[in-house]
Amino acid sequence: MILLHKEHHGCVYTLSQEDGDELYCAPIYNDGSVNLHEFAPVDLDACDDEYEVLDIRNELIALSSNVRY
Repeated sequence: MILLHKEHHGCVYTLSQEDGDELYCAPIYNDGSVNLHEFAPVDLDACDDEYEVLDIRNELIALSSNVRY
């Protein structure tokens, strides 16, 4: 699982483990921790800047294509 943090977003992003294309996010708590069981799909309709969210998804896709297992 690749996690991506963007400054001032208050959450971390990852891609769906099933299809690898849907963007998920989970909140970052005040102590800097993240509960990996709290990931939820990102609702593009509720986002202020849909293009920024799509850029985040594309960045995660690029990162995941560079990972060697």
